[in-house]
Amino acid sequence: MDYKKVAEEVIEAIGGKDNVDSAAHCATRLRLVLKDEDLSDKSAVENIDGVKGAFVNSGQFQIIIGQGSVNKVYAEFIKIANISEASKGEVKRAAMKNLNPAQRFARTLSNIFVPIIPAIVASGLLMGLLGMMTTYGWVDSDSGLITLLDMFSNAAFVFLPVIVAFSAAKEFNANPYLASVLGAIMIHPALQNAWTLGEGIEQSIEVFGMQVGMVGYQGTVLPILVAVWFLGYVERSFRKIVPDALDIILTPFLTILTTGFISLVGIGPIMRLIGDGISASLQGIYETTGILAGLIFGGLYSTIVISGVHHSFHAIEAGLISEVGINLFLPIWAMANTAQGGAALAVYFMTNKPKMKAIALPAATSCLLGITEAAIFGVNLRLVKPFIAAALGGSIGGAYVVFTNVGMTALGLTALPGMSIVESGSLLNYIIGMLLAFGGAFIFTWIIGFEEEPAAEAVVEDNNLDIETAEKVEEADSKTGAVQNSKNKEKKNEKLVSPIQGEVVELTEVPDPTFAQKILGEGIAFKPEKGEVRAPVEAEVVNLFDTKHAVGLKTKSGVEILIHIGLDTVQMGGEGFEAFIKEGDTVKAGDKLISVDLELVEEKAESIITPMVITNTADFPEISSLAAGQIDFGDEVLEIKV
Repeated sequence: MDYKKVAEEVIEAIGGKDNVDSAAHCATRLRLVLKDEDLSDKSAVENIDGVKGAFVNSGQFQIIIGQGSVNKVYAEFIKIANISEASKGEVKRAAMKNLNPAQRFARTLSNIFVPIIPAIVASGLLMGLLGMMTTYGWVDSDSGLITLLDMFSNAAFVFLPVIVAFSAAKEFNANPYLASVLGAIMIHPALQNAWTLGEGIEQSIEVFGMQVGMVGYQGTVLPILVAVWFLGYVERSFRKIVPDALDIILTPFLTILTTGFISLVGIGPIMRLIGDGISASLQGIYETTGILAGLIFGGLYSTIVISGVHHSFHAIEAGLISEVGINLFLPIWAMANTAQGGAALAVYFMTNKPKMKAIALPAATSCLLGITEAAIFGVNLRLVKPFIAAALGGSIGGAYVVFTNVGMTALGLTALPGMSIVESGSLLNYIIGMLLAFGGAFIFTWIIGFEEEPAAEAVVEDNNLDIETAEKVEEADSKTGAVQNSKNKEKKNEKLVSPIQGEVVELTEVPDPTFAQKILGEGIAFKPEKGEVRAPVEAEVVNLFDTKHAVGLKTKSGVEILIHIGLDTVQMGGEGFEAFIKEGDTVKAGDKLISVDLELVEEKAESIITPMVITNTADFPEISSLAAGQIDFGDEVLEIKV
C-alpha cells in the first residue's frame, strides 16, 4: 500500500486539508473531525484503494483502513494536512462541537446513563424474579427470601441519586465523591421518603426565613442531574479563588455547604415538579392515544436512532420506572429493533450480491439481540426501502404491545434479551409483538423490494479485489494441477487457541459495526473474566500500539491476527494496560501478551468485549469457529484452512 497516496486521496475526498479540524486513529480507523461534513464525499473515500469502509458517527468521520496500516496512513495524513497529533479524547471533544444542541444533550445523557444500565438491569431482573415467585406462589410471601429479594431489587432505585451523581460528575467535570455525597444528602434518612409523598409532606423546617420541605428524592433523576451540574460549576469557581494551601480543606467544605442547601431549597423541588410533569405527560400520551402511540413511536424510533437523540431516553425511562413503577416505552423500542432484523433478513433472501448477503444475515441476527447498527447502517438504510419496511413493521409491533399493555421492569435490554425484564404476565404478548414486528418488516420488504447498488459490489470488502478478479483467481486455483494440490495437502490448517478466559461472543454480536459487519475480517470475540491476554498461536508480534489496547500477530503460514482489547479503549491512553512483549518478538501459544484492568475498562470504555479477527481473511478459503459458551486459555477457538 502506498500510504502517502492513500492519505492524499483521503484528504482530497474529505474536502481538502482546510476542512480538517482534528485527527486521531485507533487500531483500525482514522477518526477525523471535519469543519464541514457537507464538503466530504463518503463514496469517494470508500473507493480509495486501501480503504475498507467509512461512516460518520457522533460527529466523527471514521475511515476503516486496518491494523498495521492505519498508523502509517495517519502519519502521512497529519504531515500533508499540516496538523498536530490529537488524542482520541481530544477528537471526541472536538466532535461534540459538530453535534447540534439536541444531539449534544442526548450524548451527555447517554454518557451518564449507559454506565449505570447494568445496575438497573440487575434490579429489573430481580424484580421480575420476585414477581414470578409471589405470583405463582413458589415461595411464601412472608418468607425471609422474599424480604431479601425485595431489598436487592429496589436498592438501585432507592439509591439512584447517588449512582447517577457519581456517573454525572465525570461528565460535568466535578469531583465524583463530592457528587455522591450530594446524592446521599438528597436521600438522607432524615428526609421523608419520596414514595410517600402521595400522603402529603409530613414535615417542614424554617431556614433563613424560608420553609424547606423535609422531602427526599429517592428514585428521581432530574433533581440530581441538575444538582451535580451546579456542583461542578460551584467547585470549579471555588478552586479559582481558594489558595492552593487551603484547597483540600475549604473547596470541598464550601462546595457541599453551598450545593447541598441550594439543592434542597431550590433545585430539588423545581426539578421534581418538572420531572413529575414529564412522566405524567408521557403516561398521559400513552394512555390517551393508546395504539396510536405505539404506531408512531414504533415507526419513528429507528429514525431517532440515526440522529443519536435516543440516548436521552434512558433518563426518561429511569424516571418512569421510579415514578410509575414500569417502563412503558422500552417494549415499543424493542419492536422497532426487532423489525430492523426482519427487513435485513428479507434482504438476505432477496439480494443477489454476495457482499450484501454476507452482511445481511449476521446483521439480522444481531437485531434479535438488540444490536441494530449493522442492520440499519450496513443494510436497510443503505437500500432505503428496507428501512421504510422496518419502520412499518415496528409500527405494527409497537401498536400491539401498547394495545396489550406490555411493560418492562428495567431499561437497556430489547428484543430477545428483553424477555428477561418483561413484566410478569406480559411475556406472551411481548413475543407476539416481536413476531408481528419481525414478520411484518420481512413481508413489507419482500413486497416493496429495493434497488441493488450496482457499484457496491465493485470492491471486495477485505482485499479490494473486484469480484470478477476474485472468481478468476479461484478458477485459476482450481486448475493448478496435481503438483500444487499435493503441496496444499502438505500444509496443515492453522488452529488458534483462546487468548482470553471468559465467554465466547459471536463476532456479529459485537456492538461495533466495524467488527460486527466483519469489515476487518472473520473472527471471534470474547467477554473476558480475567484481565490477561495470551498468544493464541506461535507468531511474530508485528504491531503493538502505544496504548497497549491492541496487538497484531503474524504466523509462519501468513495468518494475520488482530486482538483488540475492549471497544473504544484507545481513548484510555494506555491506562490500565501493561504489555509483556514488544514488536518483533516471537511468541508461543499461551505466552502472556498484555494484562488489563477490566474494572477500569468497564468504567472508562464502551465495552470489555474483545474481538480477535483474521485481517487477511481473503487469503484463506475457509475460517471456522470451534468454540461457544465459556472458554479457558488454550481452548481451540478458530481453524484457518491454509
